Amino acid sequence: MLRHSLVLIKQPVILLPQEKEKCSRIAYFVIVQCILVFVGSATIHLCVWSPENSTDDYDKLARIMYLYDSDACGYELSSSLAISNLKFSNDTHGFNVLPIKWQPAIVTVSTRFSAKTRRYIELSIAVHHIWILSAIILRIFVGTKSTIRFVRFCLSIFFYVSISVVIFDLSMAIVYAAHIKKSLTKGMILRYSGWSVEMKLKNYDDFGGWIPVIAAVCWMRGIFIMFINIYCCRTLHLMIRGIRKREVKRRLTLSENSPLPEARTENPSDETVLYYRTGEFVPYVDNKRRI
Repeated sequence: MLRHSLVLIKQPVILLPQEKEKCSRIAYFVIVQCILVFVGSATIHLCVWSPENSTDDYDKLARIMYLYDSDACGYELSSSLAISNLKFSNDTHGFNVLPIKWQPAIVTVSTRFSAKTRRYIELSIAVHHIWILSAIILRIFVGTKSTIRFVRFCLSIFFYVSISVVIFDLSMAIVYAAHIKKSLTKGMILRYSGWSVEMKLKNYDDFGGWIPVIAAVCWMRGIFIMFINIYCCRTLHLMIRGIRKREVKRRLTLSENSPLPEARTENPSDETVLYYRTGEFVPYVDNKRRI
């Protein structure tokens, strides 16, 4: 092979076919999750979960505790109509009976949990809008002939947004799991929410802590999907590291193993000998003779 026939070809660093396939699958998986979150959030904002349409105790309590905000939905809770109070006269007639001071009964009406849930849902919608946008951008440009720097930038943005979503879901799950101390019994949930006049339960002493536990599991997307999201983040991280390694390897190869320079024709030092390079059919002839 002639030396001048060697041509330096710069091979660009690109995503491997299996990496493109993984990116597409992860992007589709994220888009489906975001659509489901948007649908579920819309049902809460549209006040679909009215407790009047439920029959099971846990279903009723879950709706009044998290899914249905009576203030935001325009539902007015009725106040207590008649509450009998035991009252003794101050005149005990010499008996050792302590008088009881009469006080009107107070029914606590609080929609703090359901109101906070609506605010958390609004924050979650904003986070998932950023997530689905980054997934769509990644899906569009990962299959095109974009520069590797731009693809790596899209991968990095999508990776950090995915990590933020995972951390947000875990933090919200911890917040909702802490509500178990205020929902030890069904009656406690009913009294705390202010629906004690509107709603009756079958058993007021049953354990009601399952509701915040289920709410925490829902924020973690059923735990299984949470593990899949963590696995996807790890896959993206390894993909970004692989691209960086290939870029570094390419730069080192070009800097250390540079191509051989093309030979130049020079006059030989010995004028009595014919010199020619291998592959050249016309030798160099020096017509000058020594005097």
